[in-house]
Amino acid sequence: MTANTARTVAFPSPSTHDAPCGSATTAASPAPFTTRATALIEARGLDIELMARLGVGGSDRFPDGIAIPYVEQGAVVACKHRTLDAEKRFTQDAGGKQILWNVDCLADDTLRTEPLIVTEGELDAIAAIQAGFPRTVSVPGGAPALKQDPSDDLRAGGKRYAFLDAAEPLLGDAKEIVLAVDADAPGAHLLHDLAVRLGRHRCKWLAYPPGAKDLNDVLRAHGEQGVRDLVTRAEWLKLEGVYRLSELPPKAMPPALEIGVAGLAPHYRIRRGDFCVLTGLPGHGKTSLVNEIACRMAERHGWSTVFASFEQSPQVDHRRALRSFHAGKREIEMNMFERDEADRWIDRHFAFVVAGEDDETTLLWVLEKVSAAILRFEASLVVIDPWNEMDHARPRDMTTTEYVGFALRQFKRLAQRHAVHVIVVAHPAKMQRGKDGTYPFPTLYDISDSAHWSNKADIGVVVHRASLIDAQETTIRVVKSRYASEIGVPGEITVVWDEARTRFEKVG
Repeated sequence: MTANTARTVAFPSPSTHDAPCGSATTAASPAPFTTRATALIEARGLDIELMARLGVGGSDRFPDGIAIPYVEQGAVVACKHRTLDAEKRFTQDAGGKQILWNVDCLADDTLRTEPLIVTEGELDAIAAIQAGFPRTVSVPGGAPALKQDPSDDLRAGGKRYAFLDAAEPLLGDAKEIVLAVDADAPGAHLLHDLAVRLGRHRCKWLAYPPGAKDLNDVLRAHGEQGVRDLVTRAEWLKLEGVYRLSELPPKAMPPALEIGVAGLAPHYRIRRGDFCVLTGLPGHGKTSLVNEIACRMAERHGWSTVFASFEQSPQVDHRRALRSFHAGKREIEMNMFERDEADRWIDRHFAFVVAGEDDETTLLWVLEKVSAAILRFEASLVVIDPWNEMDHARPRDMTTTEYVGFALRQFKRLAQRHAVHVIVVAHPAKMQRGKDGTYPFPTLYDISDSAHWSNKADIGVVVHRASLIDAQETTIRVVKSRYASEIGVPGEITVVWDEARTRFEKVG
């Protein structure tokens, strides 16, 4: 069958089923639709008789809703209930199994040559089947929420896409998979996830006509032929190279999140996939700021952080700083209960890369250990502090500048591959104090060895105190922002270190 040719599809007769929707036995004859439900279904352009043959019927959860059984090897293992009007509501029978809807079509040998269509919802799948594409399934839970990052839980065995693990033996022979997700931000997340799990090389995406965001919209506005034409025109996901903009699928951009440091939001908001370089003279507060960023992201957004710190001991320095921030007081002022509570919080949100006595903290070693920690602890933030204390054994055929550029590209790739925010702390070259006792304000170009520090960074931050003798005020200056409209514009704030609460507070 070609993609634009309709075919007659045979479905099991409802009369052969004898159990209620939701029981793990053979499916029952679907309950009749209410008059209003029938009108709402017909308004969507869906075939009432086809829906009944697929086991869809009236719902006992919503007055004018529908019940959609999930069938595996002829047995109903779950049932979803939903409304059909503008106020979308969904629920499922307790104890249902999470599988692809219509998964049994994958085991039908007569459909092996058909394109496989994966939709975001059951009604979109029914629209595709109605248009002549019987090898169509739907994900059971729709698209992931926007707060979830595209990289979360994509590995085999992860909870969110366990239904793909169960169907893997049936999905393996599909040579062409059309990802018919919704044309919105959650749909873009789902498109990314499914392409990763199923393999981009065999996936296509749909460019919906104006006014439509899913297959049911296309069926309603353009009929079955419109759905067939749309699927026929599905575009392959590109693997590499240069493309026209119209050839690119929608890209899910992670949200830029406020850190919580007073006054910093207009200049620096954290986003997964970005690479930040943070510099400043020794003793000017770089590590204190990085620790506070990690703590605030844990408190405000539930993020976990991997620290690869080569000047701090996790058992002493990190524990003291993290305990103090959590309790809002210095460690020496905390009682045993406060310390225990802080330690439990630390174990939930922080992990540490620690070199053994015989380990050399080379670039390759750091990247390998950090990547493992990201996956194991589901981290969202990575801190390398400081770059200068790593063992930089550059290859003989590289100059120092070439090596720095290569290393920073690896950190950027780490951020993008794992969808984490990476902060690399780097000391500037030694700067001389002026006759008035103050130090000049460093820039990213003052970091030793290469101008790549400025060129490669998505965000560049400098922490500076004019004088260590009078260190009441600290300037946090964002000197570079590659995506200013999303993550903040360059600028600076003046803060003071609150020793009692172990955090920076804005002046004024």
